[in-house]
Amino acid sequence: MARINPELREPTYENVVVDELIGPLRVDADEAYRRRACFALDDYGPEYVGTQAPWVPAPMLGRDLVALFCSVYDPSRTVGLHQKEEIWFINPVPLNARLSYTGRYTDKYMKRGKGYTVFDTEARDADSGKAYVRQISTEIMRIPDDIQLGTGNAAKTPLAGHIDPVWPEDVAPLRQARLDMTPGTPVQPLQKRPEQGQMTVFSGGNTQWYNIHTDIEVALKAGFRDTLAQGMMETCWIAEMLASFAGPSWHTSGWIKMAYIRPVYRNDTITCKAVIDEMQQDVVKFHVWAENQHGERTAVGWASCRIQL
Repeated sequence: MARINPELREPTYENVVVDELIGPLRVDADEAYRRRACFALDDYGPEYVGTQAPWVPAPMLGRDLVALFCSVYDPSRTVGLHQKEEIWFINPVPLNARLSYTGRYTDKYMKRGKGYTVFDTEARDADSGKAYVRQISTEIMRIPDDIQLGTGNAAKTPLAGHIDPVWPEDVAPLRQARLDMTPGTPVQPLQKRPEQGQMTVFSGGNTQWYNIHTDIEVALKAGFRDTLAQGMMETCWIAEMLASFAGPSWHTSGWIKMAYIRPVYRNDTITCKAVIDEMQQDVVKFHVWAENQHGERTAVGWASCRIQL
């Protein structure tokens, strides 16, 4: 595969430099950006669509932050496994905001022959410095030869306090949050079916990035049976589901921590689910997960936000 820019570094574990500042990268959250985000996420909420809609989808900034390393490391040479994601939604992102992305690798370590990297990034307003989104992603950038990709067995690193969520079949899910909710209450699920066009836009196809998400040949060579959706897409879908449930307070207090445990391939049917784990006054905590059309979990984690009614 041709290199995008020969001056970019090979995206290998050995080449990752800890504590090196990456950025600032400037991005305009204009109408074109918003349309790409809505299409890629299949999210056409009223706050994003129409001449009076005030915001762009903040989860798309999380996607940008995950990919920020590609401004230094060649995106067309990347064959990694996104393991964990933690993201904070601090403020809604207004249409036409001028964004500034910065980040740095804060750690790299070997575990069971796999090379892990930890990337801490944030998105701020380029003019005022106002914070919008922060995210921390953990990725495998060295994959041993004896690991077979695409089986769901290459990435079994659980989060601390590993959960095994159960969907309560005998309780009707809630569409809107209430202050009198009790643990075990399910949230109205959200279903997605990622198509190749959406995956390509989400994963940099518009900038000629060729990777396991956008190019079938790259995916097959890496050991997958088809192109696959980024794990970050699942986090974005979970965010959409919880924003619809919690309302405006999600955009200033939302938090998600996910582990990706099985690949999501193009045209899979993914159902995002959440169950209330705990209520602490006006703060609600969730167990969240995603599962495919076979009932297999593809991602699992936690989320929380404030409830303002």
